[in-house]
Amino acid sequence: MAFQIIRHAFRMIFGNLGQALRASVGPYIVLIVGYLAVYAMVGQTGAFMQLASGAGSIPEDAGGVFVLALLVLVPFTLFVLAWIAVSWHRFILLEEYSGILPAVSGRPIWPYVGRSILYGLLIVLLAIPLVFVVGFIASPFLSSGSQALLSLPALMVFIAVTAVLSFVWFRIGLALPSVAVGEPITMGAAWAASRDMSGTIFGVALLLMAINGIATLLVNQISGIAPVVGVVVDLALQWTILMLGVSILTTLYGHLIEKRPLID
Repeated sequence: MAFQIIRHAFRMIFGNLGQALRASVGPYIVLIVGYLAVYAMVGQTGAFMQLASGAGSIPEDAGGVFVLALLVLVPFTLFVLAWIAVSWHRFILLEEYSGILPAVSGRPIWPYVGRSILYGLLIVLLAIPLVFVVGFIASPFLSSGSQALLSLPALMVFIAVTAVLSFVWFRIGLALPSVAVGEPITMGAAWAASRDMSGTIFGVALLLMAINGIATLLVNQISGIAPVVGVVVDLALQWTILMLGVSILTTLYGHLIEKRPLID
């Protein structure tokens, strides 16, 4: 059933591609323009661009400027991502269509941001002991002097931790679409509603990890051959992963809370 949910989410996106683009491309352009405006205002456009590309570092005399910029850009980014998610949830669940730019007025975007931050903090708190426990169990392998033996256990630790955290995120994140449609449920209610499908949701988390991993390898290969094409492919894949994650939450909410059937 995990594969069915992933397939349903893909069909949800590409079967409504025009609306998916209207719900996301406009906000993405606003995000890019906002970043460029902040960079220009603080007079560090070049340094920011180099930092974003992975080249260069924060200038010694501009640390305070970078901190101030981050204080603006982090909530701005969260708002735009929530704007996209809320618009997509509402389109699928309420058949609310977007124009060139999705509506902002009257939409619970900031409550969605608040819930997302809360759930993100809970995931971080869970990750700390989880990494410690899994690392302790795997430490006999990780301490091996052989690089070949080292890489596989390290990869297994990463997969195990990420899978568990993704599993928890999908179960509690089931409450996010409820915020988007104005009928919020609690995190506990979302966890309880998803109990009977916990195995399926864990399978969804593993499949999504596999898709993300394959996509990353593909982008790296293309970027090594044609960097410009790699950038374009990376943007398309990152958009797909974002929309896929939101669509999975929408699918789970519709199926488990609203009792909608999974129709392919």
